[in-house]
This record gives sequence, C-alpha cells and structure tokens, in this order.
Amino acid sequence: MIRDRPIKQLKWFFTHIVEKAVLRRFAKISFLDNPVIDPEQACLVLMNHYSFNDGAILHRLNRLILRKQFRVMVVEDQLKAFIPLRYVGCFSVKKASREVIESLNYAAELLKAPGNMLGIYPQGEVYSQHLERIHFENGLSVILKRTSNIPFQVIFGVTLLDYLDSFKPHARVYLQQYTGERDLAKMESAYNEFYTTCKAKQRNLHNPPGRVLTEKQ
Repeated sequence: MIRDRPIKQLKWFFTHIVEKAVLRRFAKISFLDNPVIDPEQACLVLMNHYSFNDGAILHRLNRLILRKQFRVMVVEDQLKAFIPLRYVGCFSVKKASREVIESLNYAAELLKAPGNMLGIYPQGEVYSQHLERIHFENGLSVILKRTSNIPFQVIFGVTLLDYLDSFKPHARVYLQQYTGERDLAKMESAYNEFYTTCKAKQRNLHNPPGRVLTEKQ
C-alpha cells in the first residue's frame, strides 16, 4: 500500500497550478444541489469514474464546498503512474492482493476524523459515463462494516458532460446526500436511482423535443 503524505507546498501547487491546468479543458464546472456539510462529521464521497479528470474535479469540489482534508483512494497502478498525488492526499488500493485489507482499514480509519473527506470511486476502475448503471465493488462493504458505529456523511456525486454550444465540455456535478442504510446493495441501488435522475436532467438540457426522449423519463 502506498500511503498519502500530504505536503503543504505541494498541496498549494496542485491547487493553483495542476487543478487549474487540468480543468482549463472545460468550459465550465458546475456543482449542483450542494448538500449542507456537517463540520462535526467526516464525508465519504462516492462518484462515478469516467476519466483522469475526476481527481481534479473532486479536489475542486472539496476545496469549494466540502472544505475537508482531501483523501482519495486510488488504484495502485494509477497512483504509481503519477506518484506526486500521494503528497496531495491520495493513497493506493491494490485489488486481489494481501494489501487490499490494509488499504480498506486505513480508509475506515480516515472516516473517524471529522476533518476528513474520503473520496472513493466505487466502480474501482475508469468506465464510460454512458453506462446505464454504476456498479459498486465489494471493497466498500468492508469500509462500511468497519465504520458501522461512526457518524459520517455520505455524499453521492455524478459527473456528466455536454458540449452543446461550446467548443469545450461543460461538466455538471450533481450532488446528493445519502441518509439511508449503510448496506452495499442498498447504497448501490440508491446511487443508481440518483444516477438515472441526473441523466434524465442532462438529456433535457436545451429543451429537446419530446419525441426524442425515452419513456423512462
């Protein structure tokens, strides 16, 4: 396991140089329906994973809205490819290895501190944002069991892109606080219900004619 080792100077560099450099590829980034954040509880943020831009978007979400200590679980091969991320707050997880339990236990410990935000991409890998459903890998269930008696907020995030009348994409990050039971299957079901609602809102941008919208909406 590669642990995070935040360094103040590099955190400044990531915020003012790297984050801006990555997100300048977007025409705009909007955070929608921002939840009220409890300063007395840590935040677990679950988001779809559609590209390597996700980390910078999550960093901006935390910096502007959540305002917690930035901690993110990253697949080990991805973290090794850009090792400076560990100095911003990223730590690794390696599936199908002995180290995976160490990573999951460490993630659970982070949720005990009210000042932390723990970002997890429950799909585990990068997938197309055009999928009809988002699956949750089983590792999240271990974290939920380890924190069954710990109060923390769960925030769902769904990032969707459209270009419409711009040369650059507009990223809309839909947010929702989850207050249901901390059960993997129930959380996956609730996330996908939210995901479906977000995609319906996205399809309705610029008021398309009704005949091109599916009956599911």
